[in-house]
Amino acid sequence: MIKTAGRIFCIICILVVSVKCTFNGEVTNSSASDSTVPLLIQPVNNSFDQSVIQTFKWEFSGAVSYDVFLDKVNPPLKIVAAGINIKSYIHPLPLEHNTNYYWRVGANFADGTQKVSQVQKFTTTVNINPGSGGYALYLKSQSTALPNLVQFLFRVVDLNNKGISTLKFSDFELFEDGLPLQSESIVEIKKQDELPYKIRTVLMLDNSTSLTDAELISIRNAAVNFIGKIRPNQEVSIYQFSENVEMLADFTGSKDSLSRSVARYKSGKNTTGLYSAVIKGASLWQDNYNISNPLQGAMIIFTDGKETSTPTPQALSDAITAVTNKFVFTIGLRGKDALDEETLRKIGTAGFYGINDLIQLENQFTLIQNSIIDYANSFYQLNYKSPRRGGGDYSLLIRVKGNPYTGSDSFIIGKYNSAGFYSKKGIQ
Repeated sequence: MIKTAGRIFCIICILVVSVKCTFNGEVTNSSASDSTVPLLIQPVNNSFDQSVIQTFKWEFSGAVSYDVFLDKVNPPLKIVAAGINIKSYIHPLPLEHNTNYYWRVGANFADGTQKVSQVQKFTTTVNINPGSGGYALYLKSQSTALPNLVQFLFRVVDLNNKGISTLKFSDFELFEDGLPLQSESIVEIKKQDELPYKIRTVLMLDNSTSLTDAELISIRNAAVNFIGKIRPNQEVSIYQFSENVEMLADFTGSKDSLSRSVARYKSGKNTTGLYSAVIKGASLWQDNYNISNPLQGAMIIFTDGKETSTPTPQALSDAITAVTNKFVFTIGLRGKDALDEETLRKIGTAGFYGINDLIQLENQFTLIQNSIIDYANSFYQLNYKSPRRGGGDYSLLIRVKGNPYTGSDSFIIGKYNSAGFYSKKGIQ
């Protein structure tokens, strides 16, 4: 009995020497100077207000590789990096705010043994709302191509969902399986204006008899002004609707042709088939995020009234279904009792804009055109010539350097398989 008690006492002593927790939750390493295990450098033990984007550093010599343990329990059991051959590790995913973390490093030796460092603790900073500062990233598509090309198409927006077009390659951080991309990798990030990106825009104009001749002229002039602002990679189609939906121009980038088509915009019937116009317009394009030929569509609907042709709940439901996941702007001319703003808000997935006078229509068209271009310009394409071979599965993480926003969409992760990848002369 005395021998058993002695063994227990010895085990307790060893544990206390290895890692000792004080009553305030701090971790005390009484043998932190032990040169036979890795010395943890960053983050400092028991430090507070640490960034949720964390870099871990340590010192040691003689190991062939290292494992990094990070967890919210002590001792940490979760391995976040295994078999790395450098003495630092950048954790690619944001940690939780205002949270205690424990970490340690295992040194792996050629004979298959491992020596593990002391445990250190740090606490992340309290979450601070960055307001409109910061960026969100959205992965739209990904693909691979031989001999070894990995491609991602993604968007970058601010926290008000406005497209960001000014970022350069040096503004991004890229990680493969949690580690910075290898130096032998060849990576480039192209902006939208370097891509074969096409924008298609449907201009859907109410021409019911509730609009006077003078108002029709104002709408015509605003449409011509809008056409004058379209971009070289943008195609526009124009429709008018009252009882029926009538095409004035199919998709084209010719400003002269579109302007001539607007001249045919004229008064129609005394009923408004808004829902059928919405469904027709939404059917004219399909967004395509294919890497080789991306296409983004949008529709701008102008009306001074409400649905009078088929004013049923089912017809409204069909119209809303038609615009789901599509970029649709609605503009309503106020001052007429018939305007149904509630319905226009439901249909306007990208926003409803009420105007009090047709003098405002030209400016509203311009603002919407700017929104469409901002959206298009927020696309970036990653081209990565991977050195990986042999059919393994790998993950790539992309984020913006120094991003004050650390939510779940502050980064994107895409996966690829290197099956069939090979080296070709002149191509890494």
